[in-house]
Formats: sequence, C-alpha cells, structure tokens
Amino acid sequence: IRFLGSNFTMQNIVGLVALTVAAVRGKPTGDIRSACAISAANHGCSAFCGYEAVLAGEDYLCLPTSKRAPYPFPIAEDDLEEECQLVAANHGCCDTCGFKWNAAVGECRTGVAEEAVQTSAHTGGGAGAAPIIGGSGKFRYQYMPELLVAPPSASLVNCHGLAIDAEKNIYLTYQNDGKDQNCLIRWKPDGTDGVFMTGNGNTSMLCSGTPHGLKITTENGVQYLYHANNNMKLTKTTLDGKIIWQVEGFFGQNTTQYRPTWFATPPDSDITYLCDGYGSNNVYAFNRNTGEFLNRTWGGHSPGKGPTQPHGTFSTNHGCTYDVRTPTNPTIIVSDRANSRLEFFNYDPKTDDEFKWYHTVDLQPAMGTGTLPCNIRMYPEQDGRAIVPDLAGPVAVLDSSNSVVSVVNVSVLLAEQQHKHPHDAVFLPNGDMVVATWNPGRISYWKLLPTDDEIAEQ
Repeated sequence: IRFLGSNFTMQNIVGLVALTVAAVRGKPTGDIRSACAISAANHGCSAFCGYEAVLAGEDYLCLPTSKRAPYPFPIAEDDLEEECQLVAANHGCCDTCGFKWNAAVGECRTGVAEEAVQTSAHTGGGAGAAPIIGGSGKFRYQYMPELLVAPPSASLVNCHGLAIDAEKNIYLTYQNDGKDQNCLIRWKPDGTDGVFMTGNGNTSMLCSGTPHGLKITTENGVQYLYHANNNMKLTKTTLDGKIIWQVEGFFGQNTTQYRPTWFATPPDSDITYLCDGYGSNNVYAFNRNTGEFLNRTWGGHSPGKGPTQPHGTFSTNHGCTYDVRTPTNPTIIVSDRANSRLEFFNYDPKTDDEFKWYHTVDLQPAMGTGTLPCNIRMYPEQDGRAIVPDLAGPVAVLDSSNSVVSVVNVSVLLAEQQHKHPHDAVFLPNGDMVVATWNPGRISYWKLLPTDDEIAEQ
C-alpha cells in the first residue's frame, strides 16, 4: 500500500491547508479553490475529516486517520461531526469540495461538479457569465445571483429555515457567528431589500443557540412564526420577531435526548407538533396559544436505518409539515431524513388523541440510496406540487402524487459558490424557488423558466 504514490504525507496536507485557511475563512468560494486544491492533491479524500488517500491495487481509497486539517470556514463542532458523517457515507470523499466516490475509476472524482465550475466560471453573475440552469421538463430553473442578498452585517454560518407570508415576503432563519446578533431576515417578494427582523430590538432571546426550523401560520387573521432552536428552545413570534411565548430546556418529556428541529403548525387546530430530529426522534404535541406541552408523545428511534424501518419510528425526524393539499384528510408529513423517506400521519384537529401513520414515500428509487430529505413543502395552488431539499445536494420537485418530476442539482451547479447541503426550500407564488443550504450558510433564488411551448406561444 502506497500513500498517494509519493512521499506526500498527512502532515504535509495539514500544513498546506493551514497556510490557506486564513485566506478562505468565512468567505465564499473565490479562495476556497486554494483549500480544495489540497483535497485534489489528496485524490479527493477529505483531509478536513481526517481521511488520507491510499493506493490499494489500482484504486485510491480514503482511509481515516486521527489527524484533521482545519476546516476552510467557521463551523460549529456539532455541524462538523454531521458533515463528517456525510463524508463517511461518501467513502471519505471531500463533499465540501464537490468530490464523490466514483466506483468505475476507483477514486473520488468531482465529475459533473468540476464541469459545472469550469463551464460556468460564475462567482457573482458578472457580465458574460454563463447562466446556471438546473432541472428538467417543465421544471427548469435559472440561478439568479443578484437576488436574496443578505444585509451587509449578516453572517450566515448556517442557513436553516424559510417561510413565505401572505404578502409573499421571504423569510430566512439562520445561525450567526456571534458577532452578528441577528437570525431572521425578510426580503420583498422579488428577492430584494433584505432587512433584519429584530422584534423589540433585543434579538438574543430568539437568536442565541442554533436557530433551525421555521414555520408560518395564520391564526384568527394574524400571522405568526414558529421557531425550533437546536439548543432546546421553542419560540412563537410575530413576523417581525417579537416573542409571544418561549419554552426553554426540557419541558417534562421522558427523555434525556432533546435537540428540536421543526414544528408542524396545522391551521385548523390549537395543537402544534414538534419534531425532535436531533434528539429523541419523538414527536411532541403543544398548545399553540400558550406553548404548554400536552403530555403526548409519538415516534422514537428506528432500530436501524433505511426506508423499510418500522413505520412511526424515525432516524432523524428532521421536518414536520402540515399537508395543505388534503384538508379533508388531516395530514402531517414527517421528513424521516436518515431513513430516506416521508412518513404520513393522520391527526385529529380537535384533540391530541391521534397521530396515526397511514402512508410512506420512499425517495431512494428516485433520488438514490444516499438521499437525505430534510423537509417538504406543498402547494395546492401550483397543481399540488411539492418541493423537497436533500441534504446530500439536490432539490426535488414532486407532483401531486409525490412522485419526483424534476431534480435541481444545487450542490453541483453551485459548487464554486459552496451551496453544498440544501436544508430547506420553498416555491414562490410565481413558481420560482428559494433554497437555503447548510454548512456553509447560503441562500439562492431560482427563476422558473418557460417551456418551449410557452416560448413558441409568445
């Protein structure tokens, strides 16, 4: 066995990355190329997660070591561990730099990602830049880099949750770097004029910790936001961030594991449902008016992983969503991320007595065995379509029967800009889509393109 076919050692790689980190820390792509050149020299293996390339026969395998190179931008310890789990599932290939395992050639390759970077030559939408387009059939989208620009002082460490209000404004919740004290931004419907939502001016109560899931609900004619914070904090606010109620810490549930991820907020009920995706994998019921725990719990950890796990158990029940398409069949869909599936449950709008599984959508046949569905949003006014962000890189467009009809490979198309892990995605009323990505935090606007028939009719 020969390391890289030379005397190039892991110590060399760590040293070289250290030399480039100062230049790339906290900045978008431009200088990321310098750090990713180290992964290229390591045959695509992730030095950031401690992998080194070893020549075994004709294959370059990524083998784990105890040494890790510094990450090329700020990242929380928990997020780094989750990233390295994705890297491990990717045969040790450096996902951050767009490398995927290629069994045909026996090593990590950038493949389409590399081609996208080279052909687009696109870092900010300058004059003459080739358009970046993804999707297929009737659902093709063009990236619009001039839209959804964050306020200058914003530090988007991780972009997590999205929401659209009745006036079509766009909201993002994000994790900041500690210097930026905000976590909630609103843009106009056209993706311009991003401003912080600061509530009463003291954002620390809402923004400390790790702001994560975001949902919007109209209650008695008033719109509210529901925030799930990984640091054991649940908050209901007005649209500008003023706190209505907040529940911090354990609330009486029977578990020692608790890191909440998302709320489902059905508009026809006084009950809201919380997915504890990074903790117990339970679903908890709360009174939406007071934040009181109703002492009702469902779910729990699956015994293993995969779409055939027992229904009603989860492996990272990351997203909870009320299905607005089926008001006569009250449904909440749980994005069972590590099991690569969507689980459908009936609930009773009047009581907390029912949370009963009745259907599953296995996303592996359409999206691959590594698919990690983070969330789902549904749009009855758009022919019942839905959108699913996949932490592994793509965003899927589903039809009204929840079949995948188009895939936008965000992490490939925007590899240079480091839009790596789609965490939430929404459709806008005009059919355009917005995608928020994790590690590092990015947000992107994608314009729905007309079909050939629509162009011919013009």
